[in-house]
Amino acid sequence: MTEHQWRAPAGARTLGRARNFQQTMPSAEGRRYPAQGAFNLNEPAPTSPTFEARAAIWRDQASGLISLAEAQRRSAAIGSPQTRATGSHVRSPAPARPRHSRPAPNASRQYAGTMATTAARDDRLTPNAKAMLQVIRARCGKGRETSTCKATLGSIMSRSARTIRRYLVDLVRWGYLEIETRRTARGLHTGLVIRITEKVLPFFAETTGLARWLAETDPFKPFAASRPVDSRVTLLTPKNEFRKDPFMEVKNSALRRVSGRPPIPI
Repeated sequence: MTEHQWRAPAGARTLGRARNFQQTMPSAEGRRYPAQGAFNLNEPAPTSPTFEARAAIWRDQASGLISLAEAQRRSAAIGSPQTRATGSHVRSPAPARPRHSRPAPNASRQYAGTMATTAARDDRLTPNAKAMLQVIRARCGKGRETSTCKATLGSIMSRSARTIRRYLVDLVRWGYLEIETRRTARGLHTGLVIRITEKVLPFFAETTGLARWLAETDPFKPFAASRPVDSRVTLLTPKNEFRKDPFMEVKNSALRRVSGRPPIPI
């Protein structure tokens, strides 16, 4: 150790604080004993700045102000050449990058299918979380789930994996996604399996939602000639463009294959 980092034991400090040890006083028998007050036990021992700095760090850790890992990192950094030269390690801020100066996204043919506007109107979600939900919907294609990882989503959204995790936590909390960990046969984690819920899909993707919409029309007529009870209900188009919707095609093919039942009228 260097000289300024040296800290003597308690016994050595006591001996080091002896004053005038050679000063003695005679006794009745003629012998000489050390004079009273030769030791000053109340005088505090000098400590090095390094020790005081480390003690302050571990006091903060004991009081719960910093974590154990942070305390270990700070304690190890004390006395290093960098901290000796600058006093403390100051992390330089990232350079400012205005939004208008950022590069444009790469050209892509990816597009999102039909989805509800519930998430877009949900004020509990951040704008980037809503944008990522649209990207996840596009990755699902004609199905309802996709396999990816936080690093891939972070590369798509130009965000860190930790920020992507916060987006996913919010989307799962409010019922827009269901997430499972993808594992290999040996149990190694290789990514995430993300599944969109009914809140993301359009109302006619589920039989219950379609039946609820049909129940709101009186009397029921499949096209614009019907008059809904509520003026805010969206009318069916006479072109019937959603006949090509993948959710209805999958459901009709499953009914024909399993039970031989007639397809759902669309």
